[in-house]
Amino acid sequence: MLDRHRKVVLLAAFLAGCAGDVGSEDGELPNVVLFVSDTHRWGAMSFSQTPRMHTPSLERLREQGVSLDRHYVNLPICTPFRALLMTGRWPFQQGLMANHMALAERVDMPDDQRERGTIAWAFKDAGYATAHFGKWHLGGRDARPFGFDKSIVWAGTNNHRESRYSVDGGPYATWEGLSNSTATTDQALEWMSERATANQPLFVVISVNPPHGPFHDAPEGMQALYPDEEALPFHPLDVTRDFDQHRDYHALISGMDGDLGQVMDRIDELGLGESTILAYTSDHGGMTGIDGVAYGQKRHPNDESSRVPFLIRWPGRLPADVRLSAPTSTIDVFPTLVALAGLPEAGLGESAAYASTLPGSDLSGLLRGDPDAPRPESVFLAHPSNMNNRGSRHEIVWRAVVTDGYTYAVTEKGEHRLWANSDGYQNTNLLDDPEHVETRKQLWLLLDRWMDEAERPFYDNWFARAAEREVAAWNAEHGLEGSGADRQVGRSAVFDLTASKPD
Repeated sequence: MLDRHRKVVLLAAFLAGCAGDVGSEDGELPNVVLFVSDTHRWGAMSFSQTPRMHTPSLERLREQGVSLDRHYVNLPICTPFRALLMTGRWPFQQGLMANHMALAERVDMPDDQRERGTIAWAFKDAGYATAHFGKWHLGGRDARPFGFDKSIVWAGTNNHRESRYSVDGGPYATWEGLSNSTATTDQALEWMSERATANQPLFVVISVNPPHGPFHDAPEGMQALYPDEEALPFHPLDVTRDFDQHRDYHALISGMDGDLGQVMDRIDELGLGESTILAYTSDHGGMTGIDGVAYGQKRHPNDESSRVPFLIRWPGRLPADVRLSAPTSTIDVFPTLVALAGLPEAGLGESAAYASTLPGSDLSGLLRGDPDAPRPESVFLAHPSNMNNRGSRHEIVWRAVVTDGYTYAVTEKGEHRLWANSDGYQNTNLLDDPEHVETRKQLWLLLDRWMDEAERPFYDNWFARAAEREVAAWNAEHGLEGSGADRQVGRSAVFDLTASKPD
């Protein structure tokens, strides 16, 4: 059996009194700040695969806390990541497995409760003041119905110098400046500063757009950090070798790094360092010119697309300068933050029953360095459809599993990739290596078990309950005949592992 497959039964843990081992030493609930960027691959940091990068804040966060060095996005696209983060449930389970889908139309909740069952509600029900600042990408312009007391939703953020934002669902205000990442961060810091002295813990999501493309408008000061290829060598597998794109992608990360540093500094200036959990991650990576795929393109099982940073600090409560290699993923974030904060069962209110159903792993013990903490053995990755892609490049449909040793991906046509994780840049596809025949068979069986847990049980419900336009988009994407949202036709196109099974 997979330890990674154990469901997190928070309710039982709370009733057993384990909340005393987490939370603040004085019994007060800690603040939780989650800083999320867009399209930041794990390798693009000074302490990962790009040593000449200027990312001092990320390096400081790593030194002050824990880095999950093999952290993945289960479905590396913007909307699905955000739905995974918010709901803690699998894409087909809650329904958002493609871009431009709405959280208010999730299929796993009763019609009159579709706005419940989120990480924000879990903290709000526990007495937190909750706020969301920045990119939402889950439908609409107001995050408040989903558990946030304060909502500033930004739109049109791919233009980093000219965007718009809505305060608490109101009309959009236009904005112009050097970086919408900095503007978003400033809004969050203003709200946090106003509430620093209140006797109420804070749960804050700061969701910035950079380094999402197009890559042409990074702040000039950040561009100047990388004047030429000597200052910023190309990724070894980049075949496009477009230096302007290469420079601006990394310059946007450096600019965002400065905004993260502002958050860290403000938390410390307000005297909240020891009472605040601060985490950083990204919604997916970018392909960096590999196989000619553009820098900002995701939707691939490659590390460049699916592997992202996850850094977390809590001074005095989490160890410092620790790097962990266990395979972890977005599905684990909700249960981990809830457990790490030590939310008591009584404070969770109606969110308690929901939290007890989350399929992800509670990584709080692993982060604390508990010797008996369960360690995940593998993670499940997927790209089920290009539906709703609005004319963007369409990519292969695949499923993958990542273990300590390997990354293994298949399509419906057959096996796609087998990489040894010791091969840092995934140079060599080992599918044709006779020494890895047994490895392929074992990984295929593991992937089949993941499908049994994370995908197959939810097909029927998705096709029965998804909005008609989504089923119609699914049918169109898969070349299926049928009028409108023909649910029976759509159900016939679910992913089949059979053709990829090794001989």
